[in-house]
Amino acid sequence: MKQPLIVVCTHHKTGSVWMANIFRAIKRHDKLRMHVKAQADLPPDTDIFLQDHSKVDLKALQSRFAKRGVRAVHVIRDPRDVVISGCFYHVKTVEKWANNPKKEYGGKSYRQAISALPTDHDKLIFEMDHTGGKTIREMLAWDYGQKDLCFEARYEDLIVDRELKIFGPMMAFLGFEGEQLETALKFVRELSLFGGAAGTDPADHIRSGEGRQWVNVFTPELKDAFKQRFPDALHRLGYEAGADW
Repeated sequence: MKQPLIVVCTHHKTGSVWMANIFRAIKRHDKLRMHVKAQADLPPDTDIFLQDHSKVDLKALQSRFAKRGVRAVHVIRDPRDVVISGCFYHVKTVEKWANNPKKEYGGKSYRQAISALPTDHDKLIFEMDHTGGKTIREMLAWDYGQKDLCFEARYEDLIVDRELKIFGPMMAFLGFEGEQLETALKFVRELSLFGGAAGTDPADHIRSGEGRQWVNVFTPELKDAFKQRFPDALHRLGYEAGADW
């Protein structure tokens, strides 16, 4: 049986490298074809499409791959932790985009601009106003009404899913079954922090795999700044039931 096109959608600092490592391992083992660039360049024989900024049109893919079908997974993260993770990653990242000088930062790179700020408070505000804020808006803009095509998952739930109560159904939803499903879940165990992996990236891509980092980082001032910028984000994404937190 030909598997459906598997689409893996993440956002910056929502487990992109972790998911990529898992699906790259599956690709190598099962001899699958993977695409990591734009949807417009997607070859027809692709088996796995990785999109780390969730820039995909699932309905268009469904139409194009009608004979095979399309199944996707979309991973989000608490916006507050997106800001924290991004902030402390960007002060040290060697990624090219963050180290190129930009006019908007007075000729500095993103890394230089955020690193030059005097306090963690200032750095976190900067992240809210730039890359972190962009990620939050992208998560809010996602179409969450595609249950027939997309398995919605939260980073916070996945990182503690030792019994694979989420990963199991997720991989089955993506079309894995039988021995292939067991192999996929084996890679999940091997490449996850809860399974004993030392990390998800040899370049120390993650600062901390823990959820709810904001509890110990967000001061009342940072909470107010976040609420001013993203007043309904936590409610819309399901991380807080009401306006107060």
